[in-house]
Amino acid sequence: MILFDFKELDTAQSWYSVNDTVMGGLSRSKLTISPLGYGIFSGHVSLANGGGFASVKSDFGQLDLSGFTGIYLELERDRCKQYKVNLKDADTPQSTVYQAIMPDPKLQAFGISGASVINWQRIEIPFSDFAPHCRGKPIKREPLDLTRLCSVGLVIGAQQGGDFSLKIKAIGYY
Repeated sequence: MILFDFKELDTAQSWYSVNDTVMGGLSRSKLTISPLGYGIFSGHVSLANGGGFASVKSDFGQLDLSGFTGIYLELERDRCKQYKVNLKDADTPQSTVYQAIMPDPKLQAFGISGASVINWQRIEIPFSDFAPHCRGKPIKREPLDLTRLCSVGLVIGAQQGGDFSLKIKAIGYY
């Protein structure tokens, strides 16, 4: 089931940046839509002023995903960068997220876009891989309440300085 299909130009309107600027850092990020029908999470991670992460997120009405196994992303990414996915339920405090590292995509390409070939790949992350974190550190907390999922986010951090770009065709659940 698709949660976000980035073919629609207005899909990016519900996404907003949450960068290390909240702690004095200088990183920047955004999610835009390509006219070729995919989203682009891009920006620059700055390690200056104690920074080191950039993220975008979208909040939505509560979804009951308790009957599903996990979340998937159809994407193309730079293999040199590591990205994470953040989820929240209705009771997750503001500074807490349930986070999982994006696994390496399978080597199978399944599509092209426009005149240039994009090797879209699908990654799947089981909900059981999402662990609670507060300000980037693991914490003890109740498991994610899949009956009340209300937010999804993408993040690049772990002191990976420099420019980044992640192309996303869709985000859904399986």
